[in-house]
Amino acid sequence: MPRLLFVAVLLACAAPALAQGFMGAAEARRTFLGIDMEGVHRPSGERWRECIDRRGKTTYWFAGTIDEGRLTVRNDGALCFAYASRNYQDTGCWRIRPQGRGAFRFENVDGDRGVFVTTSTRRVSVCQGAEVPVS
Repeated sequence: MPRLLFVAVLLACAAPALAQGFMGAAEARRTFLGIDMEGVHRPSGERWRECIDRRGKTTYWFAGTIDEGRLTVRNDGALCFAYASRNYQDTGCWRIRPQGRGAFRFENVDGDRGVFVTTSTRRVSVCQGAEVPVS
């Protein structure tokens, strides 16, 4: 009986830590296909915005540039972005850590590009295109 109680207490303590982990693939697809989001890059402080349509086509605004891209979701839940400016050859993959309602922290799987943190998100059916500025 004490062993069962120990296991129950261990699971109860571990549940919040697991909930703070990275998104899985199914949740990432539900969350990021059809979203317009913006935020801040850390440590640079640069504002960014990315709109992702339901098929994974993206429009990305960062550091005064606009780029078209594609999003794919890996089986482990990482979001992988490839952009036209790099001929879709240089894919950057990010693990997503939810930070509360509608807020997310993007951590590069290689750990070398800082983090991107959302400041606002909204659901969209279609992205408006490159002419829409970062607010």
